[in-house]
Amino acid sequence: MRDKAFIHVNVFDGDSDELLKDRIVIVAEGKIASVQPYTQTFKAGKEMGIFDCTGMTMTPGLIDCHANIVGLITAEQQYGVTPRTIASSTLRGVFEGQNCINAGVTTIRVDTAGHHGTYALRDAFDEGSFPGPNMIMPGRAICTTCGHGWNFGNHVADGPWEVRKAVREEIMAGADWIKLMITGGAGTATERMEDQQMCREEICAGVDEAHSRGKKCYAHLTVSKAIREAVDAGLDSVEHGILMDEATACMLAEKGTRLVPTLGVYRRLVERGEKGLVPDYMYKKSLSVIGKHAQSFKYAVKAGVTIVAGTDSGQDWFPLGTSMHRELEIMNEEGLSNIEVLRSATVNAAELLDKPLIGRIREGCNADLLIVGGNPMHNISDIRNTKYVLKDGKILVNRVSAG
Repeated sequence: MRDKAFIHVNVFDGDSDELLKDRIVIVAEGKIASVQPYTQTFKAGKEMGIFDCTGMTMTPGLIDCHANIVGLITAEQQYGVTPRTIASSTLRGVFEGQNCINAGVTTIRVDTAGHHGTYALRDAFDEGSFPGPNMIMPGRAICTTCGHGWNFGNHVADGPWEVRKAVREEIMAGADWIKLMITGGAGTATERMEDQQMCREEICAGVDEAHSRGKKCYAHLTVSKAIREAVDAGLDSVEHGILMDEATACMLAEKGTRLVPTLGVYRRLVERGEKGLVPDYMYKKSLSVIGKHAQSFKYAVKAGVTIVAGTDSGQDWFPLGTSMHRELEIMNEEGLSNIEVLRSATVNAAELLDKPLIGRIREGCNADLLIVGGNPMHNISDIRNTKYVLKDGKILVNRVSAG
């Protein structure tokens, strides 16, 4: 893999408040070797590939912290997790991995799968058998009896000791993170969005057991009481926060707990539901909370909560990859500045994941990179104008020319 020089490129490095204009970014051996101002005296090495990026912006590869890469599609949900649906959903993950790369999403935190076929998919991506993102794995989510996602293969546990055992079993299977399903949601028929399904003792047991074994913990959360109990327990990130009040948002900011809002998924459910393409219960529940969800997000932004991008996509009705672009646009429409939108999908996500070598563009970081036409610092939708995507220094998408 020869060295590469991307010249005349404007750089969003993750930390600076302004674009670094007209830079040369050198990529060597899968890493960023240097970021420097362009000069006429620059001389490329004999074997170096040169890529003229005039009018383009380089960002770190995008990070989706809530990705259902092997979720069951609508037609499979009536059967639940079986050998056939495990195989079919894992195979679809190959396609979804390519979707991620095509859109510049180079790392995902998986939003569970209901089975452990996801580990084989991760290994195939890591080995280079198929193009796909780096994958941070939670194993199966832990829910209560009749809790959120019980029918999708989630790990059912009741009471603090069963929850602790479930955490241990998922770590034994290889989980990097632990996911708790604490409240109700749109995806399961036998619940309301406002239900709290795990009690305080179960929440504390799950978070404590994960942390005791060196794992971070995140949770599906919709209502303020449950969010406060989870944050008090030390939860590392709140997912959704749909019905979160202003005081609870301020608590997240004070405690330093991140929010992964996933604004796009419920809007997508409404769009599909209006065409009769998702179950009616999912449509009606989503329709009832879109405005409230946007208000909760605004409370978080006003309070100064650190926002991390995640899409909750990956099903047949909401493919990965371009869903991230839409998520960034929606957060921008709802009041998050362009620079904070970009940080939500890069440096903020990398810090949540404890991955210091991704999410930034600086010497020594992994060369997971997205280069787009235009300037997403001025127009966030320019993030859709993919020109190049690199993962570990290898160009996986080239929509311009050979270097």
